[in-house]
Amino acid sequence: MSLFPRQYTPVLADLPYGPNSNVYYVDPANGDDDNTGLVREHPKKTILDAYNQCVSGQNDVVAYIAGTSGETLAAAFTWSKSYTHLVGLVAPVHTAQRARIFAPAAGTHPVLWTVSGTGCIFKNIYWFNGTADAAALGLVLVTGGRCYFENCHFAGPGNAANAIDGGYALGISGADGEHLFKNCTIGLDTINAGTGFRTMALLGGYPPRLVFEDCIFQIGASHKDAMFVECLGAGGNSPWGQSWHLYKNCYFFNVGAVALDTAFEIPVADPANQYIMLINCWRNAKVDDFDDSAAGCVWVGGSPDMGTASSMGDMIVATAT
Repeated sequence: MSLFPRQYTPVLADLPYGPNSNVYYVDPANGDDDNTGLVREHPKKTILDAYNQCVSGQNDVVAYIAGTSGETLAAAFTWSKSYTHLVGLVAPVHTAQRARIFAPAAGTHPVLWTVSGTGCIFKNIYWFNGTADAAALGLVLVTGGRCYFENCHFAGPGNAANAIDGGYALGISGADGEHLFKNCTIGLDTINAGTGFRTMALLGGYPPRLVFEDCIFQIGASHKDAMFVECLGAGGNSPWGQSWHLYKNCYFFNVGAVALDTAFEIPVADPANQYIMLINCWRNAKVDDFDDSAAGCVWVGGSPDMGTASSMGDMIVATAT
């Protein structure tokens, strides 16, 4: 049984908790990996050392104590333990949270941070890919199922070397899907994003039942064929038989020198399904359209000025009886 109850840190009290759950504290500035990390006064120094103490399926938590410095990873990281969580103890701002995880300054990592576990929670975390390497294309890739991200910032591209075709800040793949992203920021607007760069890539088909609530998608485009979301894989339908994606109260900002042709790049038309639904979403003037190919996959409700090629719809509100 855990020696240190969850209520020792009130900010963690709403997380899943079992009879054997533990909290491991990490402080990159003041910690030491020789510490147990089980009390806040004696934190570990690295996320990896704390993660190595966690037991898959036990609802253990790595609690990241934020400060003026972040943690630079020594190598690419795979979060494979299911029902294991990472929470930043930090001011819960929407963008550039101070619980920071940086890519190595050198060395090739096709993906910096992979989440392959199921049922994991990530809150108040900032990932940044600033490696000057054209092979360092992916920042965070989610391949597991049913994970929850709240107040996280996927900050890429962080270097011109990876602001290229094939690069992404957030990638999602796998047959399980069913993730919720809430109050997250996806992308970075301080690096010129070239043709083919996308802030989010849906890889290997369309992972089913994704929800984005109150999220910001941002980019600084230097080419009209950069984009916010690229749908890659098998056709307009999910290869797993069913799929839908919901964007609710989301905002799409391009602050670059060049206007984007489209927010969503959808290679195959599928007007019978309209599996991407945008409710009360907004784009700024440098995003010409949500779906410039008129693929018929995007249904827009309650959102003004979505562009002539987008699939349009009306938001219907039923009154209570």
